Amino acid sequence: MVTSRSAGVPPGLGDEKPALSSLDAETAVEVLFDRHQLRMLRVATVLVGDPVVAEDVVQDAFLAVHASWHRIRDKDEAVGYLHRSVVNAARSRLRRRPVVLRLAGLRHHDQMSAEESVLRADLPRPLTAAIMALPRREREVVLLRHYLDLSEKETAEALGLRPGSVKGYTSRGLAKLRAVLATTHPGEGER
Repeated sequence: MVTSRSAGVPPGLGDEKPALSSLDAETAVEVLFDRHQLRMLRVATVLVGDPVVAEDVVQDAFLAVHASWHRIRDKDEAVGYLHRSVVNAARSRLRRRPVVLRLAGLRHHDQMSAEESVLRADLPRPLTAAIMALPRREREVVLLRHYLDLSEKETAEALGLRPGSVKGYTSRGLAKLRAVLATTHPGEGER
């Protein structure tokens, strides 16, 4: 496993949060990875529904950030570019899924990966099922707003929406989640 210490990051960078604009592409992406990989993996898993595919989505997003580092204008805000890359890659995988399933058949995994077990333990099964049942836009907005704790503006930028649309999708998505969870766990959705 590559850590910030073993990857040639100067001592002290792992302890503080350096400005990404002051780092070369490789070091900056390593810092982003250390800070955001697990959160990105969780979001991608909920979006695509398959932890193995989610790992590929997140890895591809980090590779995209690295490859286009020189084109990112505000390097200190590169996490927004990373969010957008994860969401777009997840959408792309979902569009191709029917073809892949038709041609290759369903993949079966004998054992659960370590990441999958963490993700399953992190979100209760009824909540995960309820989130997966939301329409795509509502699911993406709810995850970015409430799971990654992004602002409306950051969510809008990551998804290519207007802040008003983010408010609407969030409101509808949360209302549907409350309704589903209230029927599966009466009394818990009334907080």
